[in-house]
Amino acid sequence: MTHSNHRRGTYANLSNDYVIMFVPGRIMEDLLARVEQFVNICRRHQPVNRDYPMGWYAYVYDSKEKVTGVLKDLVDADLGLSVVVSGLFDEVKECCCAGTFPHTVNHSLGFWGQEDKLPHERILEFTTMCGHGLVASNLVYHLAKKVQRHAMSIGDAAQEMGRPCFCNIFNPVRTEELLRKLVADLEAGILSETDLNLRGLT
Repeated sequence: MTHSNHRRGTYANLSNDYVIMFVPGRIMEDLLARVEQFVNICRRHQPVNRDYPMGWYAYVYDSKEKVTGVLKDLVDADLGLSVVVSGLFDEVKECCCAGTFPHTVNHSLGFWGQEDKLPHERILEFTTMCGHGLVASNLVYHLAKKVQRHAMSIGDAAQEMGRPCFCNIFNPVRTEELLRKLVADLEAGILSETDLNLRGLT
């Protein structure tokens, strides 16, 4: 599962963004009971993404401590499941002190090609939180402007922005932090619509 590897941002704002995922890939004895235990452990540590049934199980956390807690409980439960953890490499490696170790490591090589066609990095920080690219750049700007006009709260805007994310790995807590900074820079004139390199705005 590499679609959670391409999140853009600074080291600081990626330090509150982790994804733990499990996809049932093979038949195991008592698989449903194992999955139920996995879900209960993940829920116990307060994930920040939406929680609803899908064909895969993805939980987003806003702190290294929560991830460490999940991994410790999974090690103790010994469910025999292969779990994917996404985040900053050195931070995730520290979380593995809970009694496990990385089996495989995938790194993103970034974006290649005509990068000048991409939206501004500040927009990509939002849109790359959806592994399938379903959070539109113009939606980010639209919601930022609504927050700026006091037509929507930052919390509501963060939830609305994550709604199109079918893979359910969007982090609304990180989104609130990023939105707060984006709106402040738009208000101060540090960033403009032109700077954000958006397409098709009317």
